[in-house]
Amino acid sequence: MVAERSRDGSVFKQSFAEHWTAFQHAHPRSQTSSYDGLVAQRLACGHPATMGYGAYRCLQCGQGKPLVAMRCPSSLCWRCAKVSGDNWVSQVSKVLHEGVLYRPIVLTVPAMFRTTFSRHAAVLLRALMRCGAQGLADVSSTSRGQALKGGSSTVLHPPGRHGQYHPQRHLLAPSGGDDARGARWEHLQYLPYALLRRK
Repeated sequence: MVAERSRDGSVFKQSFAEHWTAFQHAHPRSQTSSYDGLVAQRLACGHPATMGYGAYRCLQCGQGKPLVAMRCPSSLCWRCAKVSGDNWVSQVSKVLHEGVLYRPIVLTVPAMFRTTFSRHAAVLLRALMRCGAQGLADVSSTSRGQALKGGSSTVLHPPGRHGQYHPQRHLLAPSGGDDARGARWEHLQYLPYALLRRK
């Protein structure tokens, strides 16, 4: 992948433009079409010719045609990723129930299994999603002493904070759930650490 030198003054973008190829040679795991696509989007961000643009003019006098470049959907772009994250938070907050306490939970894959997950991602990541939901339900039910159904909002993140392959499932889960008949909400004050370790 050949990257053009950035002219927009963005040090972060310029670093990708100048060092991405060398980084890929040093870290073979980054040599994927997925990463190449994210970097290409990041480098094109803010350029009207590559990302498209909106042209604006005065409706009364017809003067002016300032171009506003479209933004990229890349998770490597700090500005665009922040907007995307804020939009997601706004959407999720609309479906949360008033008066219910929600807790963030992260389920990760141990380092010794990550290579296997990378080679068989299609099958194993689906299993991680299913097992995570079932495990959360089991812990909640065991803590309360009866079957509970609470649900969760889930996001799957394949890369870790430093770009390495580190699949993790981020959940926003209610502290509790409906009883077996769905007649009453059972609130959980906390999930004891000893109980989580036992699972």
